[in-house]
Amino acid sequence: MRQTLFEETLDGITIDRVIRDYDYSMPTKHLHDEYEIYYLVEGERFYFIGQRTYHIKKGDLVFINKNVIHKTGMASSPYHDRILIEFSEEPFKSFFSTFGDIGLNSFFDEHTGVMSLDPREQSYVENILLGIHSEIQHKKAGYRLSVMSKLASLLIFAMRRSDRSTITREAAAASPKHKKIDDVADYIIKHCTEPLSLESVADAFYINKCYLSRIFKEITSFTVNEYINIHRINKAQELLTSTSLSITDIAEQCGYESLTYFEKVFRTYREISPLKYRNKYRQNNRRRSSKGDDVSKN
Repeated sequence: MRQTLFEETLDGITIDRVIRDYDYSMPTKHLHDEYEIYYLVEGERFYFIGQRTYHIKKGDLVFINKNVIHKTGMASSPYHDRILIEFSEEPFKSFFSTFGDIGLNSFFDEHTGVMSLDPREQSYVENILLGIHSEIQHKKAGYRLSVMSKLASLLIFAMRRSDRSTITREAAAASPKHKKIDDVADYIIKHCTEPLSLESVADAFYINKCYLSRIFKEITSFTVNEYINIHRINKAQELLTSTSLSITDIAEQCGYESLTYFEKVFRTYREISPLKYRNKYRQNNRRRSSKGDDVSKN
């Protein structure tokens, strides 16, 4: 049974609390432009994020960067109670940058992963999350500012509470199957620009390709080939924005022999052609630069 205790949306942010007591795994491919914060009130879950499986328990706080693959699955028992926040870059990035202390990109680059909280910290975080829900629900005077402030408080708490090594140490999952997929995902990321396929990856790990295909999709929600393409396209984005290489050269460097196929795959995951993506990025950079020049002249 699924029980939705609350669900509220406001100006680029959504918060909901859901209890499930059945075997539930995310059925869809989860990869989106929003930042995500997941808090487990009760229960246990396996959480695959990027290339690693986390075993999360009651009181764990999970931070997920935008455009990072993630999927939850059942651990020891199906029952779990969780609170989830998803929020877009704006208006939050502009609000936080006003004070100069919180950079969303750098925060999630550093803190993506799991933070285990003690009972006192759990109470503090739960109060913030329930406070965000209450503000959006009741919409009293100043509620937008209050939501921004509470979200900022949560991020500041995390910044002060942990560092990268803390999150890394808590990332190991107990299941051998999950560990195997973590190793496969890590291998794909390291070799994604080389000739890769389900068959070659299975051979590298001495695994039957049908078995690998089944457990990889079970844990990540992506096929092996989809996972390869996602990381190739991530590499392509980096080259499109940081170099002047031609689209043909970028396609080759990312492991694509066919320019046409590269452009097709890029559109599948980014809904825009590689050339338009590069032009849009450059236009946005010029706008930001011109705004900076205007400010400096005043």
